Amino acid sequence: MTGRRGRRTLAAAAVTAALGQLSLPAPPALAADRVDTSCRRPPQQGEPLPDALPGRNLTDRLGLAQAWDLAEGEGITVGVVDSGVDDRHPELSGAVREGAEVVTVRTKKGYRIQRPKPPALDCEGHGTAVAGLIAARRGGEARITGVAPASRVEPVRVVGGVENAPAEALAAAIDRVVDSGVQVLNLSFALPVDRAPVRKAVERAVAQDVVVVAAAGNEGTSGKKMYPAAYDGVLAVGAVQPTGQPMKESNSGGWVDLAGYGQDEVVLAAGGSGYRRDKGTSFAAPQVSGAAALVRSRFPRLSARQVRERLVDAAAPVGGGTNERTGAGVVDPFGALTHLAGDGGRAGAQQDRQAAARPGAIPVQAVPRPRPLLSPTGATALAWSGGLLLTVLLAVLGAPAVRRAAARRWRPAPVGGGPRGAGADRAGADRFRTDRARPPVAPALDGLTGGVSRTRRGRTDPTHRTHRTS
Repeated sequence: MTGRRGRRTLAAAAVTAALGQLSLPAPPALAADRVDTSCRRPPQQGEPLPDALPGRNLTDRLGLAQAWDLAEGEGITVGVVDSGVDDRHPELSGAVREGAEVVTVRTKKGYRIQRPKPPALDCEGHGTAVAGLIAARRGGEARITGVAPASRVEPVRVVGGVENAPAEALAAAIDRVVDSGVQVLNLSFALPVDRAPVRKAVERAVAQDVVVVAAAGNEGTSGKKMYPAAYDGVLAVGAVQPTGQPMKESNSGGWVDLAGYGQDEVVLAAGGSGYRRDKGTSFAAPQVSGAAALVRSRFPRLSARQVRERLVDAAAPVGGGTNERTGAGVVDPFGALTHLAGDGGRAGAQQDRQAAARPGAIPVQAVPRPRPLLSPTGATALAWSGGLLLTVLLAVLGAPAVRRAAARRWRPAPVGGGPRGAGADRAGADRFRTDRARPPVAPALDGLTGGVSRTRRGRTDPTHRTHRTS
């Protein structure tokens, strides 16, 4: 027994010694720190713009030239949680802050946030296009200027793609960009399920008075909610064609708030230069984010809720009213900047009316309602006074006629005038009776034609002879 146990002990010791000499791989948590965040394939290269773009460009369709007379987004930062932003593009010169990267790692936390290494990467080109629609500068290509060209973009790159990231990593990206102090947050992605970490991160952003804008998604579904667009306090954005018709791929439902242009839009390309065409609600959402930046720049004291209400109330209706495909309608930046909010039917209207504009701007005031010249009491008094005055005038003017009629004992007045008094009245009556006794005057027609009536010849012509027949 003793020898058998001893041999087992020696064998176990030998195995232990051998395992100790092996070079085992590091735990997954340590290996994950060496994740390569560079692009596995270069982003899609852009092309030069043609001399003439088909149809009207976004600047004309949204009426941005008029909106920029009021605000350009000065002092506003828009957060973009996406595939990254390539800040080497000349249209984005000075528009992009450093931002951060969220890397999915195999640790208990599940992600890691780090500062991006230069140059800033956007492997998909999606985030660069979104950033350009928000903040492309006016000094570059005029047809590609962003909606809020004086605003800045705070990018948070989700390494590996938003669609592949776990919910915890997406929530961390939202928290990171909100903590950086943005006033507007653009989320150009749509998830088919409600993920608790993402929902709570969005709730934190809304609670911190951030205007959250999200794309409705491009599956063409009807009624099915997409997230984060369908969360409370988020502006859900659908897409329309250049003609204003709803884009068929745009998801619809009662949770859609408004729309932007999303069919074959010209956007910035990653890689440092060039342009490309793309479509989807992902590119309609940044138009709304840019409009929100304009409103927050002009009216810095408005709350996020008030900004959302302005954008929805000022939208241009599609098809004559609100619908599930485009919500209240296409975003109207100039309309939002000049919208006369506070009609008494929406909560917070008083605060909206009292919101101060940015320094140097003239706040838009409500058009005063016309006031009546007289109050109801004054109008009644004036009517009674007029009636009494008219009665007095009739009495004064009618007194002589009453006296004359009484003097005639209320008989008709003589025709032709004459001396006044009782004698004149009697003479007039005698003349009236005499005129009635006179025979009628011969017809005037006989005098005009030179003929003489038979009656007249028989009575007045002495040479007249009556001939009888036997």
